[in-house]
Amino acid sequence: MGNVRRNMGREDASLFNKELENIRLLRDQEEGRVKLERLCLKYKNKYPSFIKRLLSKIDHYVCFLRYPDEIRRYLYSTNAVESLNSRIEQIRMRLGGYFQSQEILEINFMLQVDRLKQKKWRNPIPIFRAKAYEILQIFNSKFYPETQHF
Repeated sequence: MGNVRRNMGREDASLFNKELENIRLLRDQEEGRVKLERLCLKYKNKYPSFIKRLLSKIDHYVCFLRYPDEIRRYLYSTNAVESLNSRIEQIRMRLGGYFQSQEILEINFMLQVDRLKQKKWRNPIPIFRAKAYEILQIFNSKFYPETQHF
């Protein structure tokens, strides 16, 4: 949801995040959408551009509520992406602060992804394996027609 603290005052960001945490605990996507809209409306006059951006992408922010509780924390975390970006940044710094070309950047990116696949990403998170059927059903309910054009 972006950096709430950067877009709001400290006190407002703290209150907003507390209410947001209650929304994250909900089990229904539509209820989450309604509560997030209400929360945004409380701050609309004080932070109009920030709230406008949130409201324009509100469905993206509550879509994780469709998934089983056990896997949600993995869905709204960016740790894997941040880890990969950190590795790429370390390589860039070792190369003198920049990549000599787009091709070298792409090669380094592919090497890091391959290394993660061989080690850290080799075995999926066990709860994902346990919930694979539910996740597949959610995917099929949304994308089944698009995947059937053989």
